[in-house]
Amino acid sequence: MPKFENGVASIYYEDRGSGFPLLLLAPGGLDSTIAAWTRVAINPLEAYAADFRLIGMDQRNAGSSTGPLDAEDPWGSYVEDQLALMDFLGIESFHVMGCCIGCSYALKLIERDPQRIASAVLEQPIGLIEDNREGWVTRRNNWAAALLDKREDLDAATAERFGNEMWQRTFVGSVSEDL
Repeated sequence: MPKFENGVASIYYEDRGSGFPLLLLAPGGLDSTIAAWTRVAINPLEAYAADFRLIGMDQRNAGSSTGPLDAEDPWGSYVEDQLALMDFLGIESFHVMGCCIGCSYALKLIERDPQRIASAVLEQPIGLIEDNREGWVTRRNNWAAALLDKREDLDAATAERFGNEMWQRTFVGSVSEDL
């Protein structure tokens, strides 16, 4: 099981194929894992297997990845993991494909380090409006409860601050509409 360490975070990833690198940021909300690609309209692990070097990852605290909850900059902590993985693999420039929450990660990557992103594909992007905000809160709280059951080093107050900071914005959560 390939993992790399980004500080105290331990990130599971898969690296397969050849060609120009394509970073895959999976759907699944805060449970964004490589396995989630099997449940969407376009599974890049199958559709692009012969065309690109595909790099998938379980996001921090999803699947086989772990790490602290950065309540000050939750989106930034995910992007730091993503960029650190690409650095670890020796990849300077890459395409990125996100689905659902992966689109928000991709947009944050573009905001944070635009010169590294050759292009981005956003499949089924999420968005926050008043009509779906409560659903996101419920999913976030369910994720946090399951995470706290597994991890003694995390506490409910930090998980609550993390979730509130992560989903305080409108639009896609990670960036403003001005990006």
